[in-house]
Amino acid sequence: MEDYQTATRATLSEEWKASRALLDWMHAPNMANYVNKLVSGRELEEGGHWAIYAREKFVRALGDHRRTGLSMVSLACGAAHIEESLLQFGWPVSRVLGLEYDSELRRAAAERFAKIDGVEARFEFYDFNAPHAIAEKFDLVFTCHSIHHAADLEKFLPAINNLLAEDGIIIGIDYFGPARFQVEYDVRPIINELDAILPDELKHDLRFESCHVNPSFHYATIEEVRNADVSESVRSSDLRTLLFANFPIVEIKPMGGTLLRWLLQYRAGNFNPDNPCHMSIARLLQVIERNHIEKGTIRSDDLFFVLRKSARLGNT
Repeated sequence: MEDYQTATRATLSEEWKASRALLDWMHAPNMANYVNKLVSGRELEEGGHWAIYAREKFVRALGDHRRTGLSMVSLACGAAHIEESLLQFGWPVSRVLGLEYDSELRRAAAERFAKIDGVEARFEFYDFNAPHAIAEKFDLVFTCHSIHHAADLEKFLPAINNLLAEDGIIIGIDYFGPARFQVEYDVRPIINELDAILPDELKHDLRFESCHVNPSFHYATIEEVRNADVSESVRSSDLRTLLFANFPIVEIKPMGGTLLRWLLQYRAGNFNPDNPCHMSIARLLQVIERNHIEKGTIRSDDLFFVLRKSARLGNT
């Protein structure tokens, strides 16, 4: 798994953080507001962040049944910056177990949580594809854009279930689109049409120093995706089926990405937030994707979900 470690450790570097602001589709104008509003129905400035929504609708109610703070296990926690943010959003968690494959990320996570008072935290090695038994049960199982990297779902999903207390819940955000970041045939005509309309100034591929614009939209091949990250969305479409067929569903909400991830990836930095035309185009693209999802002409690749313990997957 050396390729995986190389990909994940890059997230610790300042260069990666700077490049993400230019390349990551989520850094396009209004994008954070858009995806959070799909979940909560509210603007970010009105408290519409998904973590606040989850806290008020699910986490706080679970905490009311406990005399002490909740216990939470986080799957592929990385450097645990998201887990830290959940505490800042007021999740009543007093005990955290972070599971992470990479030792450098575990070290960074431990350093981060060592500065947080009132929370017992530890970070342990975990391999999605060879999950070892963990005796503890947790009130919350949390995952954020991590489990779509699992290949052996037949082993991994029962392992998730075994981490969950009987009355606990799973809260997650993840990518459930086509495996290996492929784009399905019925989605491609929509992307092609929108891409053709965009001005060239918004289509520069910012991975290159020259103002490179592809003459037609480029869809990454299976080989390109695998070479970038050997574990990337290896069985993500299977995950959508197997996860939601085997765990009782409390709630599923769309978070988009079916069109916008591809139209804006490597291009986000082209959008100037001080340019009214750029802002209008970004918002129009969001409206178009949302309407397609609401009408059912496309499925949302990214989902917010809340699940309960499964009787189908057994318990140990």
